[in-house]
Amino acid sequence: MLKRVCALRHSELLSQDCQYAGERSLWWRRTQVFAFATVASLCIAIAGCAAANSSPAFQAPSTGSTTAGSTQSGSAPPAPTSAAPAGPKYAQVTNFGASITCGFYATPDGATGYIYSNSGYGGRFDATLTGTTAQNLCRPGDMAADTVKAWVMPNAAPALGQKQLYTVMVGTNDITACGGQTGCLPNYMNAMTAMLPWLALPASDKVLGSSLNVSPAWATDLNVGVATSTAGASLSFPVQQTVAGRTLYIAYRVFDAGKMNGGTATVQLDGNTVATLSAIANGGRAIGTLNGATDTIWAVGIPLGAAGAHTVTITNGSSGGFFSFQWAGVSSGQYDSTAGAPRVMVALLPQSTASYFNTVEVTHNNALNQLALALAADGMWVTVVHCESVLNISTDMADTVHPNDAGHAKLASAFESAL
Repeated sequence: MLKRVCALRHSELLSQDCQYAGERSLWWRRTQVFAFATVASLCIAIAGCAAANSSPAFQAPSTGSTTAGSTQSGSAPPAPTSAAPAGPKYAQVTNFGASITCGFYATPDGATGYIYSNSGYGGRFDATLTGTTAQNLCRPGDMAADTVKAWVMPNAAPALGQKQLYTVMVGTNDITACGGQTGCLPNYMNAMTAMLPWLALPASDKVLGSSLNVSPAWATDLNVGVATSTAGASLSFPVQQTVAGRTLYIAYRVFDAGKMNGGTATVQLDGNTVATLSAIANGGRAIGTLNGATDTIWAVGIPLGAAGAHTVTITNGSSGGFFSFQWAGVSSGQYDSTAGAPRVMVALLPQSTASYFNTVEVTHNNALNQLALALAADGMWVTVVHCESVLNISTDMADTVHPNDAGHAKLASAFESAL
């Protein structure tokens, strides 16, 4: 768990739509517990406070395979079993989220770092998984753009045979800070499309940019990517699709306008152009998160069609500009019936006491549910946790969006039921 945090004004954790008066008071009472470090000790030039990965809890993912859907040399996956692994036991549990995952308003409250309480829904759920070592990777105010770049990709290295369980509850701040404005939902879903497949695909199903033998025009970027500003620079890699009709996910880095001289890149599949990717966020709204991130990782899904070998080529535009390829991956298994495969439990967002929030929440939850179902249909072990209707907003809320102890207990029960 990261022990340092960026010094954040509490007002940055609030939206114009929801007033968290109770949280404001509680936050200032907890300043000694959280022991904030200075911004200068953590923030980096590009990502600002989103650079929480400067001291990751886990090692960054290894370079992995050079063929998506194939197995790394010397690391053959276990043979599929006829049924899902027996018993709710996992060797490693990691919970990703924001202040709710950090246990805000749960008691007792004597945790450290970003974690307010170990008795939030994450800690309660983890307690039911005997023999596990659980960790919450969260930060108050985080949005999906923060979570995928600062927490998920630096700290999660999914692999077959490791019995890893990942839970995700991200999006409350995306709604309160952005809501139903133009571009808010695309930004959220683009980041979630990079986040969930990264967690659900084992390393043997991914091609990392850093694993490719690329020309000198490309240089290492972030933990696993490569980037170029050279016009026409290209890279290629093979994809072995074992099951017809699955989707190739390609993750790339995006910036807010003015933060980088970003370019565009074309994606070709077997010589046919199938997508154009922009390094400048083009969903209709800036990334600009509550915690100061102005860049993140997005992903696009590309249908592969027939089973067999395919070649993917990514080429920077003729006008140049910065473009960063992070990773690509396609599921080669049916992982809900593969012993020790990584499992992802993604929560639909719980309701709020604010009617406007709940209206926007329905749209976000519908899109998130469709993504999770699509990933499961692609063979990934992704389970939807229906947290959207478990809270009684009259008795289970500490403020507008944060549950009290009773609410945290109900969220934990929802995860247990989905497990």
